[in-house]
Amino acid sequence: MSVQHFPSTRKYWSRRFGFEPIKQTMNVNTFEKIKKYIHFNDNDKYIPVNQPGHDRLYKVRPIIDSLNQTFSSVKKHQRLSIDEQMCATKVGHYLKQYLPNKPHKWGFKLYVLCSVFGFAYKFEIYSGLDIPTRPEGEPDLSSTNNIRLTRDVPRMVNHIIFFDNFYTSVPLVIYLAKQGIHCLGTIQQNRIPNNKLPDKKEMMKKNTPRDTYEERTASYEGVDLACIAWKENKIVTMLSSYVGTEPVSTVKRFDKKTRERVDILCPKSITEYNSHIGGVDLLDSFLGRYHFRVKSPKWYIRIFFHLFDLAVINSWIIYKNNAIKENVAKKNILNLGEFRNELAYVLCNSGTNENKRGRPSSSSLEQELQAKKKRLQSKPIPPLDIRMDGLGHWPDVGVSLRCKYPHCTGYTTISCAKCGINLCLNKNNNCFTRFHTT
Repeated sequence: MSVQHFPSTRKYWSRRFGFEPIKQTMNVNTFEKIKKYIHFNDNDKYIPVNQPGHDRLYKVRPIIDSLNQTFSSVKKHQRLSIDEQMCATKVGHYLKQYLPNKPHKWGFKLYVLCSVFGFAYKFEIYSGLDIPTRPEGEPDLSSTNNIRLTRDVPRMVNHIIFFDNFYTSVPLVIYLAKQGIHCLGTIQQNRIPNNKLPDKKEMMKKNTPRDTYEERTASYEGVDLACIAWKENKIVTMLSSYVGTEPVSTVKRFDKKTRERVDILCPKSITEYNSHIGGVDLLDSFLGRYHFRVKSPKWYIRIFFHLFDLAVINSWIIYKNNAIKENVAKKNILNLGEFRNELAYVLCNSGTNENKRGRPSSSSLEQELQAKKKRLQSKPIPPLDIRMDGLGHWPDVGVSLRCKYPHCTGYTTISCAKCGINLCLNKNNNCFTRFHTT
């Protein structure tokens, strides 16, 4: 439903214009019942509002905890970024936020820790004043959500985290630097104590060149900090615990006077920031291409579909990175849409007796079994994953029937208790063992 778009959910089951893979998986009434009754937590254990232990996200808490635990188990990239993300929805709920700078301005707000490739290692859904307890040793900062997101980041191995000016502060950078995590982010100058940078109004005067930059360094509590102010179309102020202005490079910018692109000087911290801050934005672009468009009046269903999309995208990123490491040709690597199609096909056909799509299996035995499925038979041939699982395949004695092993024309009273088909089992012919092991 995220790849094939229809104006309404029931259109997928339309007789004339429906989507056959979905129609063959389940009927529309079954889907609607699942969507209506699906729950992720025990409502009998829900703690009411204004009582100790109340959780505003109780209905989806198991999903959040499970996904965060799984995502965090993946080895983290050296450069990470934290930013806001919007789970767009029109559902009426008091947790819904308005973010004017986002393409979708209304929805549930998430804080996401991402790699530069868009992999989400950890996320937190904004729940207002419902702030979890702070472990001993953590500072009481305004940006406590950033500290919670970085708890699983390995210490003292030179990880780097990028922030925007909504989160960056001197106490946050100092705390993470003491933990062995470097930081770089844009910052508002009024958040810098004893700010010695040039005044913004002075730097914005016409007699000041466009690529002017100033740097101030200081050491506080044993942490070296660098503040950089750079003039482009406006003043950009950076705070870093590991990089300053050097080495200075050049970047292309449009000049209104000459009406052409010109080279201007750019400090190292600016180029470093621009190269690695876009992890969450990249993740948003993946979500925008393919996401569930199933409507529901229940707020937690919308969050569930959003988190499901995150899990699929993370799976695709891991698949793509592994394919690159194994030198798979670029043309043979599935894009996100193709990956979602394959994933949906596997999930919908797991454990069924349908024929495989595409080229036949390289196993000659599997080809013979697939051929036997096409003929009329009293008992279906079990799929490969059940036939080879090695669990509960015990011989049983029953009615004499033809052996189902390929090329065997004998009759036998021995059958498999789990597979439900007759297989020869005697001193001259042991089709029973070969069927379950080859």
